[in-house]
Amino acid sequence: MRFTFIFFVLFGCFISANYLQAQIISIDKSDTADYVKKSQFNFNFSTGLEVDRQQTTLWDATNTAEMMLQKNKDLFLFAASYRFTYNGPADILNAGYFHVRYRGHYKDKFQPEPFAQYQWDNKRGLEMRAIFGANIRYNMWKGDRLEFNAGLGLMNETERWNYDGVDSNKVPNNPIPITKNFIKINSYVRMDWKPNTNNDIAVNLFFQTRPDSFHPRLAPHFQWTINAGKHVGFSINFSGIYDESPIVPIHHFYYSLTNSILVKI
Repeated sequence: MRFTFIFFVLFGCFISANYLQAQIISIDKSDTADYVKKSQFNFNFSTGLEVDRQQTTLWDATNTAEMMLQKNKDLFLFAASYRFTYNGPADILNAGYFHVRYRGHYKDKFQPEPFAQYQWDNKRGLEMRAIFGANIRYNMWKGDRLEFNAGLGLMNETERWNYDGVDSNKVPNNPIPITKNFIKINSYVRMDWKPNTNNDIAVNLFFQTRPDSFHPRLAPHFQWTINAGKHVGFSINFSGIYDESPIVPIHHFYYSLTNSILVKI
């Protein structure tokens, strides 16, 4: 068992007060070299806490955990995150998710990839989203330094929204939360490039829509990780989402750009 504790120094810019990961979760791990009979377990945990005091105390924290369990030809992936910002008694931000994914025969060209996810984000008005579905994953290319993957499948998505994240001039009279349930096509393409031992560049593009009507949701994700030493690294992340038909009239497009210093113990 190997534990990696990552303490973030996070600074970035946001186009609006939206938390990106409440839409599409990108969870993936590179395959190990060979199938193994003995169970292998990896756990990564990152946490950051910021406390500011002026007239009131501002608390801001992000906690993220990732777990990978591998045995024989089975690969289980689990991720969870919780982010909050409190300003005195006010709950400014409360967002998080739980995600679990299974990949069987994960080195084959084609492999099953069932998954489930639960998430919330009070700032955007997302009270809950529950997702379960399955993809067929295709390993297009896998080399020592370059890897291409793609996935295609269906998922069931249930979500409940209120109007907390909507501009005041777009909020209807006597607003009540809206609950929707859809079957959606879920697909993605992914590239992972390691130009050398100190750099790792991962690019993902997600595409989702309903089979009965074309209302696309596109989500690009870019991550560049630089290893400055055995225990120190640096990461640049860009994530964006375009949702043509949100349940409530929030912004159609938003993105986040973050830079992180990683300390591994």
